[in-house]
Parts: sequence; C-alpha cells; structure tokens
Amino acid sequence: MEKYFLFSIDLEDVRFWMTDGKKYRERVPAMTERYLKFLAQHRMTCTFFVVGDVAEAYPSLIREIYSAGHEIACHTHRHIPLDQQTPETFRDDLLRNMDGLYKTGVETLNGFRAPIFSLTKKTQWAYEILIEQGFTYSSSVLPATNPLYGWPEFGAAFRRMHDRIWELPITLFPSRFISVPCAGGLYFRTLPLWMTARAFRHHWNQSRPVLSYFHPYDIDTEQEHFMHPGLKDNRFYNWVMYQNRGTMLDKIDTILADGATIIPYRDYISRHLQ
Repeated sequence: MEKYFLFSIDLEDVRFWMTDGKKYRERVPAMTERYLKFLAQHRMTCTFFVVGDVAEAYPSLIREIYSAGHEIACHTHRHIPLDQQTPETFRDDLLRNMDGLYKTGVETLNGFRAPIFSLTKKTQWAYEILIEQGFTYSSSVLPATNPLYGWPEFGAAFRRMHDRIWELPITLFPSRFISVPCAGGLYFRTLPLWMTARAFRHHWNQSRPVLSYFHPYDIDTEQEHFMHPGLKDNRFYNWVMYQNRGTMLDKIDTILADGATIIPYRDYISRHLQ
C-alpha cells in the first residue's frame, strides 16, 4: 500500500496584508529554512505554493527552495480570494505571480492554489484562465461547506476540469460530523493526533493520497502576537491561530514514521494521473 502525503507549504507573509505589518519582525525566511531542513533530513521534496509578493521580497529564498529540488507553484500575487476578483484582474494578478517566480530562476510552473481555497462553483471561471496560461493542475477546492469558502458538491475525487486541468481537492476528515481538512495547518495543529493519524490511514487504505497545506507561521513559536488579517477581529479565532505551533513538526514526524512518503504534487500527477 502506497502512503503518499502531498505535503505543501503556502508560502505567504501575512504582514504584507496589514497596513502596519512591516512594524512586526520578519519571520518567513527563518521558518522556511526550518521546513527545508526538516524535509532534507527526511530526504523528501514537496510543493511550495508561493505568493508573488513573497517572491519579490525574498527572491534568494525562492532560488534556494527551487535548487533543493522542491516544486514551485503559484498562489496569486497579492493573495486576494477569487470572489473578490474579476476574470480580468485575476489574469493580471496571476501573470504578475508567474513573472515574479520566473525572475527568481524557476523554469516551469505547473500548479496553482487559490487563496483560502476560494475556487468554488461561482468562481470556476478561473479554470479557463489557468488553462490559457498552461497550468496542468490546481489544488484550490475545499469540497465541503465551510464558513469561508467551500464547494461541497465537488466531491473528494480528483477531477479533470474542461478536459484540460486537474483539480486536486484538499483532503478532509472521513466523517460527516467534521468536514475540515485533516492535514491543514490550523486543524493539524489543534486536533488530536490520534484522530488525524486515523484519517490518514483511512485515505491510504482507499488508495488515495493525503493533500495538505501549511504556512510559515504554523511552526513559528516566536512570532509576535497580533490580529491576523481575514479573521474579522475575532479574538477567539486569533487565539487559536497561535496554538500548538511547537508540536507540528513532531506530529508530521509521527505521520512519516507510519510509512508516509512526501512527494511534490507534479510528481504524483505524472506518475498516477497521466
């Protein structure tokens, strides 16, 4: 039984979305280095979905990630959800994202992830633009009802959209009572490890990989406390954002000890979908 873990990093700097964000300490490069060291120790490579403003701010960091053999993919330039864009503004934003990554030395861009999984039934016009720009896959759908964005009718299976581009929806807990990502940063950090490990095994037993997303702040125990953008000043949600950051890499170690193999999204697609 193959136990694929499509581990991925959404490489973004939340300070860039705040009016006064630059007054807080720079943390993204240091946390990225921790991820790179962790992955190198396990001799595995993964996918980094990179926001364009991060590529502009830290071009040498992107070159380091790429030269270590990891896949670089797009996460838009300014991290604006798709429902707040038009096809025209999205195309411009995506081209800027791509251009910034190519300037760092990245040669090929195959993948895309929409900010906050905002690719839904209403914003599926984005697929035509992704196809137009030569993308072969997207991992932008949360196939459940969610307070932010979700596309419950999409289902858990990988699908070929417009017969041209794969959509790989994020993996959920196999329960009708808890429809959240089983390997998403906040959920992975805060929910019991036994529950998460059980979800991984369930999907592996069904011959399905587990798709994840993590962020630089998910392992940052020294980040200054501030109200994270996008939470509508909700103090409880903001409190949760800082919980269990120090345990995350240990939890991933436990998953890997169960026989999981981390590979980039592009490699899984080329080996198993094409």
